[in-house]
Amino acid sequence: MKKGGVLRLLIIFAVIEIILLALSGFLNKQLQIGFDDGKFVFRNTPHEFVLSDRITEDFQRDKFIEEKGEEKAIYGSEELYNAMTTIAKGTPVSTFQLLRMLLIVDLVLLFFAFFTSKRLFERPSKIQVLFESIYGMLDGFVVETLGPKLAGFTPYIVTIFIFLWICNVIGMIPIPGFMEPTRTLNVTMGMGILVGVVVHATAIKHKGVGGYLKGYLTPMVVLDVIGELAKVVSISFRLFGNILGGAIIILVVSSLVKFVVLPVGLNLFFGLFVGTVQAFVFTMLALSYISVAISE
Repeated sequence: MKKGGVLRLLIIFAVIEIILLALSGFLNKQLQIGFDDGKFVFRNTPHEFVLSDRITEDFQRDKFIEEKGEEKAIYGSEELYNAMTTIAKGTPVSTFQLLRMLLIVDLVLLFFAFFTSKRLFERPSKIQVLFESIYGMLDGFVVETLGPKLAGFTPYIVTIFIFLWICNVIGMIPIPGFMEPTRTLNVTMGMGILVGVVVHATAIKHKGVGGYLKGYLTPMVVLDVIGELAKVVSISFRLFGNILGGAIIILVVSSLVKFVVLPVGLNLFFGLFVGTVQAFVFTMLALSYISVAISE
């Protein structure tokens, strides 16, 4: 898209946002669509915007429901809410939202994998060029870091990057309820633990059980173990902190400017740029951990 086209698009977006803001009474009203006393309604209703409540609603949904005394239901179903309570006591709604988003991310990932594998051409399409470029770049890093004999790690590394990238940027899609799964510590810690398992399994396979254990038979064994655990914690919290922090900053700054214009740039920066960088950093750290484990 040309520079002039982007500028016109931003101007149109700004005008629409200002009109919507004016209609909402500068966030003092909210649009109500539905049925009231058997009649279909489409109107503005009084609404008090409180930033602290909005943060709690977005990031601690179950606490918000308790504080506001809202109906404890998921999609209007108390049975589904009770079923999720048995899985995640104390955070059934947040857990359901997280599982829903992970399912969506997995479906998107599988769709792209199926779509690109079924539509490969000698004259590649733009999406094929994109995925081939990503694969080629990461394959180069794998070969350079681990050597040609361990190039089989490329699919694993590529999968980590694409999965985390989708998780980091999917919150940019303007659909109610969409959020970044990686702003939840459970997801990033799970990814960190998985990386740790792969690292040590690779080390055992490469060195043998005896050679692997020999590396820990030193006077500093306690510090070595703590160091390995610290890698998992570090890689997990780095990703979690950056994505969560970005989401909170977008919400806070957007509320200060009444959700006009600036949130577009914030979403592009924190959602697209930071999301891409953090996915890449996590992937490269995982690759470097594998390299260190097999070289020691």
